[in-house]
Amino acid sequence: MSMLPVVLLLSVVSAALQLPLDPTHVPDQQYIEQRKFTSPITGESFHAPVLKSEVQAASFDYDRCPHPPFNVFAYTLVIDPATGYVAYPELFENQCPWNAESLAEILGAPKFKRNVPESLPWTNAYPWEKFENAARLAQAAEYPSLEIANWWILAAWSVRLDVISGYNEFDAEVAAVFERLPQRGPDPTDLLTLYELALAEQWEQLRAMGQLTDVNDAEFALALAWLYRSRGELVPALDWLGRAALHDEQLPEESLLYRYLQSSIELERDYLKTTRQWLLKGWNGAEVPPVQQGGTAYLLGEINRRLGDNVAAIYWYSEAETYNRGALSPDLIKHQRALAESRRAF
Repeated sequence: MSMLPVVLLLSVVSAALQLPLDPTHVPDQQYIEQRKFTSPITGESFHAPVLKSEVQAASFDYDRCPHPPFNVFAYTLVIDPATGYVAYPELFENQCPWNAESLAEILGAPKFKRNVPESLPWTNAYPWEKFENAARLAQAAEYPSLEIANWWILAAWSVRLDVISGYNEFDAEVAAVFERLPQRGPDPTDLLTLYELALAEQWEQLRAMGQLTDVNDAEFALALAWLYRSRGELVPALDWLGRAALHDEQLPEESLLYRYLQSSIELERDYLKTTRQWLLKGWNGAEVPPVQQGGTAYLLGEINRRLGDNVAAIYWYSEAETYNRGALSPDLIKHQRALAESRRAF
């Protein structure tokens, strides 16, 4: 298999708070270039956008999903538009161990419809489709469970980062609501607070005090859903999305943002569930090296918490404390376990 061995993202540390991202930010083209590739399966040439320089993350979610200025995951892998084969740009043209028929059996047909030629079904593939294909190829090649899990969580994270891609039809809807709500100055001394989550908390407090009257109840709930969804906090995001629909029954039909949030949350949940399956397989099969046990347990805690299984999350945070060899911030583990404990009754 000619994909670059994946770098495991299971060593988790805390990250300092940074300034918030503009929800309508468009990626700077200085980071991206069009490059010509030749498919190792069909021999046909095509152009694909790839990163031409390193992009630093401005912040990280509690599960270590990076937040760069734009969705870099869209340009991390190259996908063959005819067969769906994926690899890192520098390895894409290497010999492929599968033919077109084998790839069709492994990958199936694209799940997301696009107006593309029938012979090139993977043209303009979404970032998560690329990582899902990478995961399925890793499974076919019988890679270790942790490496397979890593591809699945990258698929989940690429869905999460699509919220701030700058190319969505709902961006204007987000901007229209956010310009009528106050912004909060970030506190760079607090290492365990993420800007969007602190902003959501502040807005809730102000709303409870009878302030923020420039937006109606449905718009307010939709804005809160966006904030929580942007950081992968799927449970409160779904809660606020439900409240928005209660305040305005027409939202599911009329709001692009509502429909997008609903579908993207569902898709990330599916990818996180699959990630959890492979992490558990690796853990139960004694495949996790001692140096990675703390990070793996912590990630299982985070995934379970984001899926709403707080009992399992608390268990895995405790395991993370037990197996932590210094790569994890003890304060971070305690912070996240306390969060799961506070929501265990819900």
